[in-house]
Amino acid sequence: EEKIHTDLATGYLPSQIGIILMNHGCPHKAKGFTSGIDESQAMYELVRNKLINNYPLISVGWLNHDTPLIEWTQPNATVAAQNLIQLGAKALLFMPIGFATENHETLLDVHHIIHDLEKQHPDVDYLQMACVNDDPQFLAMVAEWANAHIAELMETEGMAVNSHSAITHHHHHH
Repeated sequence: EEKIHTDLATGYLPSQIGIILMNHGCPHKAKGFTSGIDESQAMYELVRNKLINNYPLISVGWLNHDTPLIEWTQPNATVAAQNLIQLGAKALLFMPIGFATENHETLLDVHHIIHDLEKQHPDVDYLQMACVNDDPQFLAMVAEWANAHIAELMETEGMAVNSHSAITHHHHHH
């Protein structure tokens, strides 16, 4: 909310500010693995619930990979932005919530999305937020979490493994 207050609050009513909470895109079929959809959706709901009373134009925006034959989470960030513009957003804030560190998706992909939207909707203002990787509060929280796990690992007794003594099975094909 700090970014909204410093960069958007003086020029727009809260009802004119669209917020795209960006999660990492997930395939719907993950071949038995956890795809991350449930966890990402839970994160979205937590952040949305903190903002929704002040800023009604909020949408998840999935940053999907552009791969054929895979059904990805929807709406993607572009569709989410277009939906919010149709609902009256005059400014859009792209907020990465499913990413702790910057990468090609949060930097380049979002930049391209905004660039394309600016061509279609030049009357809308666009703001891209950074990931939390440089935020001192986030770093302190992560360090506290990691320190507990590191301390636990340091107390565990080491174990040596000899891969040469592993039993190997030879399959015979007939």
